[in-house]
Amino acid sequence: MSGVSNAIKRRLPIPVLNALRTYRGKDKLRAFASLSTKDVFAKIYEEEFWGRARRPEQKFFSGSGSRDAAVETYIEAVEKFVRTLGHKPDAVDLGCGDFHVGSRVRPLCNRYVACDIVDSLIRSNAELYEAMDVDFRTLDIARDELPAGEVVFVRQVLQHLSNEEIACAVRRIPARYRYLVLTEHVPPEPFPPNLDMSSGPDNRVAINSGVVLTSAPFSIEAVEETTLCEVREWGGFIRTVLYRFG
Repeated sequence: MSGVSNAIKRRLPIPVLNALRTYRGKDKLRAFASLSTKDVFAKIYEEEFWGRARRPEQKFFSGSGSRDAAVETYIEAVEKFVRTLGHKPDAVDLGCGDFHVGSRVRPLCNRYVACDIVDSLIRSNAELYEAMDVDFRTLDIARDELPAGEVVFVRQVLQHLSNEEIACAVRRIPARYRYLVLTEHVPPEPFPPNLDMSSGPDNRVAINSGVVLTSAPFSIEAVEETTLCEVREWGGFIRTVLYRFG
């Protein structure tokens, strides 16, 4: 859909967006089917499946979702949430991508650990954001031990994973963090939640679904669940939900 502007995409009905995705990526998506999750996301970045950064020093690009107007709304909502804590929390960013968004969140926090599954991406981030005092780590959120922290940010990450990998990641989050700030791209309500898919560059909006952690098969239990912000985007909504576990 690279030839369709973001402004047009925001207004397109879900069926039209789905058709565009299928037309654009059917053959390319097949190439991801036999890859490991690590290789899936390495391939996405290597082949610039989500686009190309405009800054020459930025070797990796996590897509328009890390650059568009929804990011400003997200930063404002996160800043408001952090103020309610009364202190700067130790934070973990799971699936930090090119760190364009994380670099905006980092000043709001105390210790900050940023993780992604692609080794070369993490090395690039560590070099590009060296002055920001960030602990960058290569990590598979479905299999590796999660870093400790008070708040964990997971922004438009789970939507690219299979249900099996999501389940492996989220079942450990309530015991590891007090707060989860989760951002997902979802279609307009009502929609069937958590339809399964293979891990890859597209998300569940393409099949008229979205990740909802409180629904089966994940069914996480939180003390509190609050929608921090919601922005209309790509025929659906970029929704950020705060979960408090203790």
